[in-house]
Amino acid sequence: MEHSTTHACLVHPHPLECEAVAEWLRRRSYIELVGKCNNLDQITQLPYLKEVDIAVVFAHHTEKTADQILKIRKLYPRLKFLLLAPSPSVESVREVVRSGVSGYIVFESELDEWERAIRAVSEGKVYYGQEVMMKLAETSVDTFISERAPTTRDFLSKREVEILRLVASEYSTNRIANELCISDKTVETHRRNLFQKLGVKNSVGLTKIAVRMGVV
Repeated sequence: MEHSTTHACLVHPHPLECEAVAEWLRRRSYIELVGKCNNLDQITQLPYLKEVDIAVVFAHHTEKTADQILKIRKLYPRLKFLLLAPSPSVESVREVVRSGVSGYIVFESELDEWERAIRAVSEGKVYYGQEVMMKLAETSVDTFISERAPTTRDFLSKREVEILRLVASEYSTNRIANELCISDKTVETHRRNLFQKLGVKNSVGLTKIAVRMGVV
C-alpha cells in the first residue's frame, strides 16, 4: 500500500544528535524532512510551518513542552506532534496528553518503536508507547476508585475481551489476527465495536479500560 509523503520538521536541542535523527528521518520513504530547529520557540518562526504535517520534538522538560505545544496547536491546529521525552511521571504525562500530541514515546525506545510511532502519526493515528500508556492508566486511578468498574460479562463478548487484552498489550492488527486465527478485517470490526461500547476513541482509551477491568 502506497503512503503519501508526510512533511516533517525536527526539533532537537543538541546539534550532533539532531543531525543523526535527521538522517534517520530522511531514510524513511514516506517522510520529507523540510526543516530543523533547536527548540519550540523557534518553530513558529519557520516560514514553511503551514506546510508541515508533523513536528518531531525531543524534549527534556515535558511540562514546559506541553504548554508550548498547546499554544502552537491553537495557531496551527492541523500540525501534529510526536514527542520523545524522558520516562514520564504521572503528572507530566497528563499534561502532555492534554496538549493534544498525536504520539508520545520515551527516549529509550527501540528504533522499531520510533518507526511505528512516526508511521502511525504520519497516517493520522495516535501512538503512545507502553510506558506512557501505563502512566495514563495510573492518572485515572483516583477518578475510577469511586466508580463501579465494568465487568466483562456486562456487555463484552469473550472474543471482544480477547481483542481488548491484545490491543492493551500493543499487538498490531495483523498480530492479533494471527494470534486469534481471524482476519485483519474482523479484528478491525471488533476494535470499532469496542470503541463504541466502551465510549473511547483510541487504543489509549481501550488500555485504560482494560486496566480497570483487570484483563491485562
